[in-house]
Amino acid sequence: MHLLLPLAFTLSPLLAWTSGWYGLSVFLAALVLPIAEAWVGPGRVRTTEPAWGRHFPRLVMALVLAVSLGLASQAHMLAWSDLVWLALSCGYVLGGIGIVLAHELGHRRALVDRVLARLLLLSVAYGHYAIEHNKGHHRGAATHTDPATARVHEGLWVFLPRYFWGVFRDAVRLSSKQAGRLNEALALLAATALLFVLMYGTGGSKALAFCCIQAAFALLLVGSVDYVEHWGLVRAHIHGKTERMGAAHTWDCANRISDLMLFNLPRHAAHHLEPSLNCDQLHRTPVSPQMPLGYAGMSLLAMVPPLYKRVMQPRLPCNMASQPEAGKP
Repeated sequence: MHLLLPLAFTLSPLLAWTSGWYGLSVFLAALVLPIAEAWVGPGRVRTTEPAWGRHFPRLVMALVLAVSLGLASQAHMLAWSDLVWLALSCGYVLGGIGIVLAHELGHRRALVDRVLARLLLLSVAYGHYAIEHNKGHHRGAATHTDPATARVHEGLWVFLPRYFWGVFRDAVRLSSKQAGRLNEALALLAATALLFVLMYGTGGSKALAFCCIQAAFALLLVGSVDYVEHWGLVRAHIHGKTERMGAAHTWDCANRISDLMLFNLPRHAAHHLEPSLNCDQLHRTPVSPQMPLGYAGMSLLAMVPPLYKRVMQPRLPCNMASQPEAGKP
């Protein structure tokens, strides 16, 4: 089952294409998955957890790229309304599976993994994420210098502009420190522009529109995921120094469906405490603040900020809930 779930969702846009139910992946991710997460809940953590291995994530990553670009090249055959729905379906897969795997492979040492991660990310104009995440976010998480750490008073729609600009700005800055080398963040953005020009040359304005829609929706999803993973949690400043990253500084999510669908991404506290661990090695961290829903449900909840804050405010650690600006230099 742990192999079937992400693989089936990855291929769902192809079923949408062949069946004519162009919004199929959107329906699955926005309705079926949240219901399944709520129904299954935390599930039982087994002594021996299922493993994906080294090659399965690479295979799924390649499939995500092939499906999204392949369908984009065929977009000229669709009516505009159908194009939008199919692009949203592909965007859900790119954001929900593709960027999750890009995050996983981007942390690995093998060159093939890091190349695949950047290819996926540049296909949605987010190649610079790998630079900022690895070299910036892991150092600055749970501080107000980190673009991915949402302030307790920020709703998702206020957070997103600051987040996207901050990730890009920091990636360019970090890349500029590599003396004598091309700025990687800007080079990846140029590669995205070239890809979109090629797609326009292949399939015209509809192919370009398809690429832009799926990229925008994928970025909305990754932004909402970063929002819920770090909202309101900040490290204190003690004697002029930021306290060490701990289990209390990132939200964890005990949900069996989310674990299986997202390659253990919901075990996010373990990832921050030991970034070298691959997805097969991540474990749940019960002492961390806990999300009440799986990732599909949390992403939807975040899109309604008043409801999100009503649900999540009581779950904040007391010291952070009572001091909204704690940790600010």
